[in-house]
Amino acid sequence: MRSKRYYSIDIMKLIAACLVLGIHAQLFSDVSRLLSEAVTGAVGRMGVPFFACVSGFFLFKAEMEGKSPLRRQILSLIRYYLVFSIIYITWDYVNGNFSGMELVTVVTTILKRFLLYGTYYHLWFFPYMILSLIVIYLGFRMHVLPFLGGFAFTAYIFDVFTYGWNGIGQMFIPGLDRLMEWFDFEYIRRFAGLTLPAAFLGILIYYTCAYWENKLHDRILWFAWIISMLVNIAETVFVMETGIAAGTTVTLTLLPTIYFTFMLGLRSALESQKQAGKFCRSTSVVMYGLHPLFLEVLENIFHGKITATVLWGITLVLCILISCVDEIFLKEAIKKYDIKKE
Repeated sequence: MRSKRYYSIDIMKLIAACLVLGIHAQLFSDVSRLLSEAVTGAVGRMGVPFFACVSGFFLFKAEMEGKSPLRRQILSLIRYYLVFSIIYITWDYVNGNFSGMELVTVVTTILKRFLLYGTYYHLWFFPYMILSLIVIYLGFRMHVLPFLGGFAFTAYIFDVFTYGWNGIGQMFIPGLDRLMEWFDFEYIRRFAGLTLPAAFLGILIYYTCAYWENKLHDRILWFAWIISMLVNIAETVFVMETGIAAGTTVTLTLLPTIYFTFMLGLRSALESQKQAGKFCRSTSVVMYGLHPLFLEVLENIFHGKITATVLWGITLVLCILISCVDEIFLKEAIKKYDIKKE
C-alpha cells in the first residue's frame, strides 16, 4: 500500500476517546438502559482496542517500509504515561488514598502500579500497549509473527468466553471462577486477550487492505461494517440481558467490527484535513488521559444533581478546551523558538 497520511484515523481516535468517556460517565443511562448498553457496552468497548489496533498497524506498516518507529512510539507512550501518572498520583494524594502508609510502601505501591497495573484505573493501557508493540517488533525481527498472532487470537477467544460469554465459558473451562478471582488475571487477560490481539488485528488489516482499496468493493465494505456493528450491538445486549456476560470488555464480534471500521478509515484517508486530523489526534490523548479526573471533580461539585449524559457532555467540552489551550501554547512556542512540530 502506498504511503499516505490517514487523518481519518486520527478523527476516529477522537470518536473512540469520546466513547471511552461515555463508558465511564455511563452515557445515556439516564435516558434508556438498553440505549446505554448498546452505546457503552457495545460501541463504546471498541475504543481502547481501536487505539491498540492503530498502534499495531502503523508500527507494522513502518517496519514493512524499512523504517523502525518502535523507539519513537514507545517514548511517546511513556511521555504521556508519565504526565498522566503524575497528575493521578497527585490526585490520589489529595484524596487521602496514601494516608496512613509509610513512605517506602507508598513508593513501592506507585512503582508496582506504574509497571504492572496502571497508576489509575484507565492508565493500564499504556504499559500493556508498550509491551504489545515490543512483542510485535520482536516477532517481526525473529520471523515468528504468525505463531504470536495465532496465540493472540486464541487468547482473544478465551477472553470472549471468560467475560462476554462467561455463562458458556463456565461450562467448558475448568476452574474459571477461581481464575477470575485471581487479581492479576484481570491484567493478564487485558494484555493477552485484548491489547495484543487488537494490535495484531492491525497487522491483519495491513495484509488485507489491498482488497478493499478496489472501489468496486466499497459497497461490500459498507455493508459488512453495518452488519458487523448491528450484530455487535445485538450480541452485547443479548449477553447482558440474559445474564450470560460477566462483563462486555470482549465479545465475539468486537474485533470484526473494529476491522471494518478501520478499513473505512483507510478508504477515506482525508489527506487534505491535516489541521483537523492533528487536532483530533492530540485531543484524543487529552480526553483519554484526563476524563476520569474531570468526571470525579464534576461529581464532587454537583453531587449527582446533573444527569450522566450532561456529565459526559461537560467533560467532553472541558477536554476539548484543554486541548485547544495546549494547541495555542504549542503554536506560540513553535513560533517563538522556531521549533518544528512533529
